[in-house]
Amino acid sequence: MGTTDANGVDLSGVTGRLIQTVDLVKGPAPQAIATDPVNGHVFVLQVESSATAAQGNLYLNRIHRRTGAVTGSMQLKGFGHGLSMGAEPVGTDTYLWTEVGPLQISKDGAAFGKAVTRFRFVDGGVLDGAVIPQSQKFTPPGSTSSTGPSLDPLNNQLCVMYHKDGKRHFTRYDAAAAATGSWVPVGTTFVMPAGEDATPDVPTPYPLQQTLVSQGYTALGDVLYAYQWAPYDKENNPEIPDSFPGIAFITSYAWTTGERIDRQVVTNADGLTRREPEGIAAEVDPATGETRLLFGFSNTVPGTTGSRDVTIGWYPTKPAVDGVKVLADWEDLALEAGVSPGAERPRGRLIALAGTTYLQLRGTVTCSPGLTADSRIGTLPHRLRATRLTRQNVPRNNNTGRCVCRIETDVTGALRVYGATSDNAITWIDFDGVSVAWR
Repeated sequence: MGTTDANGVDLSGVTGRLIQTVDLVKGPAPQAIATDPVNGHVFVLQVESSATAAQGNLYLNRIHRRTGAVTGSMQLKGFGHGLSMGAEPVGTDTYLWTEVGPLQISKDGAAFGKAVTRFRFVDGGVLDGAVIPQSQKFTPPGSTSSTGPSLDPLNNQLCVMYHKDGKRHFTRYDAAAAATGSWVPVGTTFVMPAGEDATPDVPTPYPLQQTLVSQGYTALGDVLYAYQWAPYDKENNPEIPDSFPGIAFITSYAWTTGERIDRQVVTNADGLTRREPEGIAAEVDPATGETRLLFGFSNTVPGTTGSRDVTIGWYPTKPAVDGVKVLADWEDLALEAGVSPGAERPRGRLIALAGTTYLQLRGTVTCSPGLTADSRIGTLPHRLRATRLTRQNVPRNNNTGRCVCRIETDVTGALRVYGATSDNAITWIDFDGVSVAWR
């Protein structure tokens, strides 16, 4: 059992999906995530491959939060690694908070920005960190290496992580004041307690590396969330097939006391193959007004070896109503050619009941001139897509006693029907009874 914190987040509780397996502009894995829900955007930072570009170059992807389509990108030269990021809506524009050079080069050759900056997203733009005026950069006092900002949209505070005296420090600033160059700390500075990077003892198919890898952080109110990863320990156990996916954790801390509130394994999207945790952020959902804790995963794009996509899940903060938590409300399915809505258009939603998440469908479709083979009939919205094969038998038109067919959906969101034959066409399908466990 987990603990519900002051924000309403239960790290052992149910989770939803925002976008799933969105291919990014370039090959390398995503790093930080942030959203501008006011303007309908998701932003994802990628490190540009050092084989083709100078160290510290990043790509910034802009993604439509409803369709998952990549709607723009920027190149950021000499910015760093993309440890964390904040997105701030200003009218119809979005301003991003990121790390920026001067760069620190680690022992393994990775580049990290030592300062923080803010800039407006410009589709197709190229921004060189070296030409950003020093007055538009901020380095926390005493910081000795990498840094990174994240935005608390509920309290309009910017949290900056930096290293000082061999420890990770986190200081909050008023975001509006920081945008004008006034960096006055708000409240106390949180110092990460010693030993928090030790991998916990959890069930795992293979031995884990003993030191957790930091994959991002964000602050929401007086709670700090750290996203961590324990890869499989292939170096000391060469028989292990791969170091991925390992085990992902989120740990929460009380800002005022420094004590750990909770640490839980992240189980969302467990059907992804690579499933490398990348990025954590907070947002306020524009449709429901609910504050949500977002977290990302990187996966290998099918058919490639080096290209990556991004999947983002989220923890709710509002309690269930009458035992039911709606994670995604009713939304239309996109239908294939030749498949039409019936008397009630086909829709789906995602709910959680007693700790289990269910995909529910309703409505009917008609198929003209009739399906005579196994066929794709539609696509689920991103928020409803499962990462594991999900299936259920459903009613269809009765033809010589055959009145049931099977529908299936997978990680791509494709909705397929099975059971049609050349001598027994499917002309309609009823989804009203679909309620199937979702992962």
